[in-house]
Amino acid sequence: MANSVTSVGSTTSSSTVVENDAFNLSGASVTVQATGTVVKSSKSAAAVINDLIAEKDAWFTNAYKTSNDQLYALLAKCYEFYEQLKTGDDAAKLRKELDAYISEKNYMFSAGSHTLTKIVKCVFGADRRRVSAYSIVLRTALANQLKVADIADFIRESGGVEEVRLAKSPNAMSAKQKAEAGADSLTSKSIVNVTAPAFSEKLDAGNIGKPVVLLGTWNADGSISVHSFTNSAGAVNAALVAHFAQVKAVADAKKAEVTAANDSQIAKDAVTQAVAEATTLALAA
Repeated sequence: MANSVTSVGSTTSSSTVVENDAFNLSGASVTVQATGTVVKSSKSAAAVINDLIAEKDAWFTNAYKTSNDQLYALLAKCYEFYEQLKTGDDAAKLRKELDAYISEKNYMFSAGSHTLTKIVKCVFGADRRRVSAYSIVLRTALANQLKVADIADFIRESGGVEEVRLAKSPNAMSAKQKAEAGADSLTSKSIVNVTAPAFSEKLDAGNIGKPVVLLGTWNADGSISVHSFTNSAGAVNAALVAHFAQVKAVADAKKAEVTAANDSQIAKDAVTQAVAEATTLALAA
């Protein structure tokens, strides 16, 4: 039987990436319909995971920097494999095979680890940040009772993997928020004002007061030679995020120092209090 994923009523190329994507699972029949119906696979859990790993490796090598669609399609397949573990004639067999695969690879999970987390780790490896992010995306989709065919569009319409992850972490900041915070901190300090004819020639009045990135190199005397500059959104935002990280690191270090100092003082006060109480008891005796 041909190995394929079929979909009814696909209207966009982005949906086609997931809904009509070939699974390349030789000897297996895996069909995802528009209703989200999952037809059982005749392959073992290890074989399915190994095929997903091979596809992950191909994505990571060839399209990691340019194709989110391929990643979203792969995550949809992980989700579909999870669905196969829930229902169907082979569900119990696949669950046992997944456990055996995890044991063989010596992957460690806490007792409360979700099965989707286990699948993601088996496919994408032990990178904790990546496993956590992808697992959150798929568990969010599961909580929303999404069908396999809807996964890619869900991630895309949510703004990507990182935005879905951040939505589950109320205290986390998105890259956009970090860039905005970095821009706000620029007004508090200036190192030096740099002037050059090239700057004046390229000045757009609409950019006055807005961040710009200077590209330079360090000199032996500690000065910096500026070679180029840009106000492109990508370069500016990346620089602002990096600046925010530096500012936050300094603030966190100072906070740690204050906390340590306070803890030290508290400890000293406790010792002083204990000595005073011991002295009082001794005198009373």
